[in-house]
Amino acid sequence: MLNVVSIADFLDKFPTEDACYRHLVETRWPDGFHCPRCGHSGAYFIPSRRQFQCIACKKQTSVTAGTVFHRLRLPIRTLFWAVYLITSSKKGISAMELQRKLNLGSYKTAWLLYHKIRAAMVSSGEFPLSKEVEVDETYVGGRRPGKRGRGAEGKSLVVAAVETDGRSMGRTYLTTIDDASTDSLSGFVTYRVAPGTKVRTDAFKSYRFLTESFFHVPVTRKTTSPDDDPLPKVHMIIANLKMWLLGTYNCLPSKHLQKYLDEFIFRFNRRWNLGYIFDKLLNRCIVTPTCTYAELTA
Repeated sequence: MLNVVSIADFLDKFPTEDACYRHLVETRWPDGFHCPRCGHSGAYFIPSRRQFQCIACKKQTSVTAGTVFHRLRLPIRTLFWAVYLITSSKKGISAMELQRKLNLGSYKTAWLLYHKIRAAMVSSGEFPLSKEVEVDETYVGGRRPGKRGRGAEGKSLVVAAVETDGRSMGRTYLTTIDDASTDSLSGFVTYRVAPGTKVRTDAFKSYRFLTESFFHVPVTRKTTSPDDDPLPKVHMIIANLKMWLLGTYNCLPSKHLQKYLDEFIFRFNRRWNLGYIFDKLLNRCIVTPTCTYAELTA
């Protein structure tokens, strides 16, 4: 596994376009090329097109076909740089900053590239929270007139869960939900939290379902002091999320919000292994299907 932390590490491992191309080929086909159409392992390389042609079915395949980078007319080293810049920054970067740093031709190209990479950040769901967990919801969106809190209009509702041992935080998950009903909250918790786990929430009635499969601890704040917060870790996650969105993107988005949440989760849950986060995301980009501009803007 690649340990890429500094710019010097990146330049040492990927000094040229050819080095990036070889790494992508070796990572995608570690046991040798296999045709994505027929599975045949026999192929010959067409240097002028930088494609493999299957001996059996004659299909020509590029190294980026079937990955998130499919049909992006950019050098592979530029794609590697994009993954590095997104993962090496503690708080990420905006699409406009990505455009400037990579000297991309347009903001649209940078925006599309960033969203393609975000598609590879979606959580696999293979690691449910199993320590003591705090759960709460929040609304994400700009200031608007009308009702605040649960039931607010024109904003996006996000539910958050975080592991805690009382002192530190473990993994976290955040998901947009349609409403704060029992159905919406139970779908999130049962998917993200292991059965039997101790779950702390506020006394909101929609959390009563937790008594069926979890050790539910409803809590209330008896004072207004921040030091007496009964759900300090999940509230810290929510505050960090909003500061990140405002600080990096200067907005609290509604459209594509889940994609921003996926990025936040991906980076937060790997904060202990920053040296390998580049390698992890690059590997995910290879196995994740692409998305198009039309799909993203529909």
